Amino acid sequence: MTETGSGEPLVLLVHGVLDRGRSFAAMSELLADECRMLTYDRRGYGSSADAPGAPVDVKGHITDVLTVLDGRPAVVVGHSFGGVIAAGAAVRAPELVQALVMYESGPAWAPGWDDTTMLRMLGGPDPAEAGLQLMIGDRFAQMSEEQQARWRGLAEAFVAEESSTRLPDPPFAFADLRMPVVYGASEEGPFAPIVAHLQDVVADLEVVRMPGAGHHAHRDAPAEFADLVRRALRRAQPG
Repeated sequence: MTETGSGEPLVLLVHGVLDRGRSFAAMSELLADECRMLTYDRRGYGSSADAPGAPVDVKGHITDVLTVLDGRPAVVVGHSFGGVIAAGAAVRAPELVQALVMYESGPAWAPGWDDTTMLRMLGGPDPAEAGLQLMIGDRFAQMSEEQQARWRGLAEAFVAEESSTRLPDPPFAFADLRMPVVYGASEEGPFAPIVAHLQDVVADLEVVRMPGAGHHAHRDAPAEFADLVRRALRRAQPG
């Protein structure tokens, strides 16, 4: 775990699949004088690739978020699958999550979400191999044995967490979110069903369109992503 920045508000940043905590570095620099920020590598990724219990399911990742918070209230920000984890932590421990940010998070159980690609990948004889083809394609065959082993580990982490959100019973319900929620998206199309579902069930929701920011806005459009966090920080203030 790494802490940067200064100030009273605390922000926890949760990365998505095939990523690590340091990917928030450029964005965090823009907020360094406004809040303290916690980043960490989720189990199965980066420095936590070989952490005990890895790879883990979504419920394990939710537990890890609460472990990192260690009883400290914070604004929790999640990119992509990290947003699903952050939302789950907010449902499980609402007293610790002052506001929630999700950026282009696509929970598999949301009504209307097109899950065709993921179901095809997870339903095959070797989901990790299918995941590798989805993520890096033919580049895998050109890698060294060490690189291939690392990428297969990432694929197994990817499969474990994604599979755990596609069980008969969803891991949590977005209707149970009781804090302010900010949802950001670069492209409206693929995430329109998610936005519609959140608008139906979340009482305090702000939707932010970020045209051209791309899926990895925390890296490619750090100023816009930082503004997303600022919106949540303002909404987290009482009154």
